[in-house]
Amino acid sequence: MDELLNGKSIKADFEAQVTAALMIQSNALIPLKLAARLCGIPKHEILRRIDCGTFPKPRTLSSTGKRIREAFYLKDLHEWIKCPHLYHELLSNLVYDHQAAFLSD
Repeated sequence: MDELLNGKSIKADFEAQVTAALMIQSNALIPLKLAARLCGIPKHEILRRIDCGTFPKPRTLSSTGKRIREAFYLKDLHEWIKCPHLYHELLSNLVYDHQAAFLSD
């Protein structure tokens, strides 16, 4: 039964949910263009926030000449989406907790 629900078919919605769950589970690598769509901010804003330390850094996949291919781990983006305004603070706290644990040993 492939009925329409708000302009989308139930089957298509289910397939999208399954695909998203598999991508999250496997911690898929996401290119900048898709990251911008998922996070709801433009690419130039993502690049600015990376420079400020308030957005996850992409991983370098390859580099040839002047072009560098980078992608984001989906779990990193998911953490940012859950709490974008605290991302830098959460990252700082994790570093601090790791350093404190190291010094106490």
